[in-house]
Amino acid sequence: MTAQPRHARARPRPGHVKDIVLVVAALLGLATVGWTVFTQVTGATIVVLKTGSMSPDMPQGSGALSLPAEADELEIGDVVSAKLDDASPFVTHRIVRIDDVPGSPEKRQLVMRGDANQTDDLYPYTVEKVLRVQFAIPHAGAMLSVGTSPLFLGAVVLVIGMLVVWAFWPASEDEIEEELALRHGESEGSG
Repeated sequence: MTAQPRHARARPRPGHVKDIVLVVAALLGLATVGWTVFTQVTGATIVVLKTGSMSPDMPQGSGALSLPAEADELEIGDVVSAKLDDASPFVTHRIVRIDDVPGSPEKRQLVMRGDANQTDDLYPYTVEKVLRVQFAIPHAGAMLSVGTSPLFLGAVVLVIGMLVVWAFWPASEDEIEEELALRHGESEGSG
């Protein structure tokens, strides 16, 4: 009896599809858990640049991974997200000057400017903490903000759970017989 080469089979075994699905689900789950733990431990967030003031390196729509930083850690040239006051939106620009705040050693007054702007921002930012940009991915802001949102991460966990249930769902008698026949045929062909 001649053995049929393994590569001659036209379709994958049913168990292989489930194995692939489980590996993909496990990788997605690890990435989701990893991002969640990373953000909880470090305070990391994705800042989406809404204007082109940091062009050309960070054009409108860029996604910037940002970490919290104390004001006394900042240096001229850092790109940070700061607010003028609680009612103001975050502005992400480059620091061009840092001044101490008399009577508040933990605070600094930052003069900032967008890379595409010719002049400094109108008012200085008095801050104790800011979000310092670590790196930015041009034009990826929308995708990154959706991909890291709690709603999206919850949906990923739900889908992974459903895939795991599907993968471990008991096989039908026909599937079991087909798998046994394939295994029996392999063992006869290899002997």
